[in-house]
Amino acid sequence: MSLANDILDNITGYSKAMYSTWFYYKSARLLFDAGEGVASSLENFIFGAERIFISHGHHDHIGGLPGIIRARSSARGDKQKPLTIYYPEDDALVQVLRDYVDKVSGRLEYELTWSAAKPGDEIELRGGDRRSFVRAFATPHSRRATSIGYKLMEHRRRLKPEYEGTDKDEIAQMVREHGREAVTDEYDHSLLVYGGDSMPLPLDEVRGCEVLMHDSTFLAEEERGNETHAAMEDVMRLAAEADVKMLLLIHISSRYAKGQTVKAARKLAEKYGMAQRTALILYRNIFLLSQRGANNTGAEK
Repeated sequence: MSLANDILDNITGYSKAMYSTWFYYKSARLLFDAGEGVASSLENFIFGAERIFISHGHHDHIGGLPGIIRARSSARGDKQKPLTIYYPEDDALVQVLRDYVDKVSGRLEYELTWSAAKPGDEIELRGGDRRSFVRAFATPHSRRATSIGYKLMEHRRRLKPEYEGTDKDEIAQMVREHGREAVTDEYDHSLLVYGGDSMPLPLDEVRGCEVLMHDSTFLAEEERGNETHAAMEDVMRLAAEADVKMLLLIHISSRYAKGQTVKAARKLAEKYGMAQRTALILYRNIFLLSQRGANNTGAEK
C-alpha cells in the first residue's frame, strides 16, 4: 500500500458544504476543523485528538467545538488529557465562540489551551530524525479575516543526486568516514495538506504532497457566485500540476446528487490524469474513483 493510501485509510470525517466539516487524522491525533456533530460521531475517539486546527470561524467549521470541549470533561475517557486548539489569530468569530465556551463549560477536568496561529507558524508534534510538525499557511477564502490551511510535514533525509546509483556498501563506507551529512540532504516532506474552505490553494503549498484535502464546492466554475469556494476543475488542475499523490475532494455542495458528483469527478479526473489518485467525500463516505463501486475508506457507511 502506498503512503498516500495509508494516510487516507486513517482519515475519518464529514463534509457537507454549508452544514458541517471536520476530519480526524488518527495516526497523528489531529482534528482539522470541528463542525457540528463531531463529538457525537467520534464518541470516545474524541479523547484521541490532542490538537484541533481551525481553518476559520464560520459556524460549519467551529460549531462542534463546545460539544467536544464539554464531552472530554464528562464522557468516559482520559478526562485529564490536555487539548490545544489552534485558530487564525485575527478571527473574531472564533473569539466569540471562545468567550461562550469559557462561560458555559464550567470547571474542566483537563487543561484547555487556545493558541492563536498565523501563516508560517510551525507546531511541533514529534522530535528526532523523523521530526514532524504542522505548518500554517494563508488560504484564499475570506476577505474579513485570515483563513488558514495546515500542512502536516515530516523532516527527512535523502541521498544527494550525485550519489544516486552508487553501490550501497560504498555509501556506507562514506558515511562511516565523513558522516551522513556528506552523502545526504535534509528536506521537509508534506504528508497531508488541509485547506478548509478556499479558492484554489497556492501551488507551492501543495506541491508533491501525499494527500491534499481541498474544497470542491461546485462542479462547474460558472456556478460559483463569488471568489470564496473552488470548483472541481480548479482543484483537478491544481492537483495535477502539483503532482499530488492523492486528492481528496471535500465540502461538495448538497445541491448535487451523488451520481452527478461522481460522474463529474470521473470525467475531470480522466482529463487531468488524476483517475487513479482522486477520492471524494460525500458526507461521511470516502470514495476512490479508481474503484467502480463506492469504496469506504476510514469512514462509516
